[in-house]
Formats: sequence, C-alpha cells, structure tokens
Amino acid sequence: MNKSIKVSKGSLTMCGLSDFRDTLQPHHTVVTLCRYPPKQIDSDKHERHHYYFRANNSTPEVWAHAVDLVIGLLEEGKHVLLHCVHGRDRTGGVAYCLLRMFGNDVGQTITKMMVARPSMVKEWSTILHENKDLYDKIGLELCHNMIHETKNKNKTERNDI
Repeated sequence: MNKSIKVSKGSLTMCGLSDFRDTLQPHHTVVTLCRYPPKQIDSDKHERHHYYFRANNSTPEVWAHAVDLVIGLLEEGKHVLLHCVHGRDRTGGVAYCLLRMFGNDVGQTITKMMVARPSMVKEWSTILHENKDLYDKIGLELCHNMIHETKNKNKTERNDI
C-alpha cells in the first residue's frame, strides 16, 4: 500500500495506473502525468490536473513546469495523488525534485520515496541515480524561476508606490 509524505502544508502520495484505484482517497487532488487525460465520470468529485511529457524528456524546463504545478498545490494545503502510467519515471522524477526543493537531502528524499511507494524500491534504486544530473538541472531551473518571480513581484510593488 502506498503511503503519503507530508510536504509543506499538504501531502504527496504516488502511484501508477495499476494501483490508482486502491490508492485514491476522497481528499486527494489528482495530478496525472500520462499521455491521455483521464476520463471524467459524473460521480468523480476530485480536483484534477493533467500535464503530459515523455518520461525520457531531458528538457529541465518541461520537468520544472510539472514540479512547480505540484509544489503550488502542496503549498495550498492539498493532498496530492501524483501518478503516471507506471508511477515510476515521471512520478519518481517529479517527486524527487520537489522533495529536494523542500530541503530534503538526497538520502532523505530517496528513503521517503521508497517508504511511501515500496513497490518501486528496485526501479528507483537505479532510475533516481541515473537521472541525478537531470534532476539537479531541474532544481536549478526552479530556483531560476523563483528568482525571476521575486524580481518581477518587487518591480510591481515598487511601481505601485
């Protein structure tokens, strides 16, 4: 069973399509990183967000957009259920980057992820290490974006005086 990780004012739970129904809870805000948007059914009251990119995409800006989406939801106090097809590559990469952004070191991040989604221990032991350089670039892209947002906000506030 997948477990949630407390992050900021909310929580993060990870899964794939195979364990989506078993993991989904009424309080979840669903973030889907799959090619096809999920089919909505009238009885489904979950807030949903869909963002797709290929798992082998090496463009930090693309990954950073997905990480930023989830960080925003967590900072709003949402309990995010993050998933892609297998709950491995995109889900693992986005989760890794956002946990690092919230101050966890590499060891803490990997441990939290493996405890939260034990079925991925073997895969993530390899994938997270193989993609570390990409994840570091994504973190730099996120920091760059935050600096520019702060500068733009400060310019606007000075113009309002």
